[in-house]
Amino acid sequence: MMMNDFGVPMNDAELSMHKNPGKVIVQQQIATSGRESQIIWQAVGAAVNFVGSIIGGNKASNAARQQAQSQNEATNRQLEYDTDLWNMTKEKIVADREHATKVVETQAANELKLASWKDAGNAAKYNYDLMIRNKEQDSLDAQFAKSNDIYTKQIGFNDLNAKTARDSELKKLEEIEAETKFDSEEAYIQMLQAKGKMASIGSSGRSADKGFTSTLADYGRQVKLFNKSLASATGATKSVLKEIEQDRSSADLAAYGAKMLDPGKLPDPIQPLPTPVSNFLYPRDIGEYDFGPAPQAGAYASPSAAANMAWGAVIPGIASAAGAGLSLFD
Repeated sequence: MMMNDFGVPMNDAELSMHKNPGKVIVQQQIATSGRESQIIWQAVGAAVNFVGSIIGGNKASNAARQQAQSQNEATNRQLEYDTDLWNMTKEKIVADREHATKVVETQAANELKLASWKDAGNAAKYNYDLMIRNKEQDSLDAQFAKSNDIYTKQIGFNDLNAKTARDSELKKLEEIEAETKFDSEEAYIQMLQAKGKMASIGSSGRSADKGFTSTLADYGRQVKLFNKSLASATGATKSVLKEIEQDRSSADLAAYGAKMLDPGKLPDPIQPLPTPVSNFLYPRDIGEYDFGPAPQAGAYASPSAAANMAWGAVIPGIASAAGAGLSLFD
């Protein structure tokens, strides 16, 4: 009899309220049916366990097979993704190198263009500076030539002035000499006339000698005065001629001081050097090592092996259940 929680045999109402009343009834029948009923139900239980193990093993095998297939599908999807990523990475590496090469080429072209522009500007400035230098050289040469011409003319003008002044002073001296000579001759004539007049009037003796001596003395005084005047005029003329020479030398020195020095040759502008251009390093060629190894699939799971593993875990239970059933008939 099945007992309830209080140790009292269950009635029909309690049996109907049990969570597994069939099991309770079987247990009561087995308990009341004796040895044969017990053996039968043990055999039934073993059969149920055996069948349950078979069903469970089949489910476990199917689950293992599905899990392996799902794993393989995931691995294939990962391989496909990794392969696409690897190919795209290769394309990006190639594209990046091409872009880097174009960047370097553009920089090199720009620097060459800038260097050419600077060279053209430097050449234009050099030509402009050279033109200014040549203009200045021509101007200085013209000024120097003009200065030499003015100096030569000034020297000639100074010589002409000095010669004119000398000639004027010498002419004055000649006039003074001629006048002195004329006055001397006039005095001599007057002296002779006085002497003849005395002789004509018949003067003689001491009175005549005294008159002649007085006339001769007067003539001598006049000649002496004429000579002194001529000597004074000659000295004055020499002094004036000396001053004229000094004035000419001073004028020549002033002209030489105003003369322009030879400018020589002005230095040419420095010729510009070519603008240096940098050397550019281009990206190296791409090798297979830049891409790395191609993606490989992971380890595949065998569905058959997974199913066999599930059956391997279930078969010992089946064997145990079968052994338990067979032991009932020993």
